[in-house]
Amino acid sequence: MIPGINVFALAAGVIAQQSPVWLKFKGRIENERGQWVNEYEPPLPIQGSWQPVGESTIRDLGLDTAKRYFNLYTSNPVDSVQRGAAPDQLIHDGRRHDVVGGADWYTRDGWRGILCVDVGAA
Repeated sequence: MIPGINVFALAAGVIAQQSPVWLKFKGRIENERGQWVNEYEPPLPIQGSWQPVGESTIRDLGLDTAKRYFNLYTSNPVDSVQRGAAPDQLIHDGRRHDVVGGADWYTRDGWRGILCVDVGAA
């Protein structure tokens, strides 16, 4: 690998891209019942390669095998969960997904590999 080469951009020219909708976490607000709820920026369609994670990989990572996980490879700065905040969310194929982790090559090569978990209908 050559540092600074955007491998994602090269692959995106060959591999079909999908268009999930990105919900960037904005903050928490108190609703009329006094409950704190997550607030997100307006939905933003993005491009990336959306791929299911294999069952053996899910087991190797120690994740819940009853849940469905996906990787998204994108050139957008999608964030995973951080202390004191909620994760960004993605909507794909009518399902909502929490971003739970991934590989951050954004500052070096302009892309991120994002691990997402299906959390229910959008």
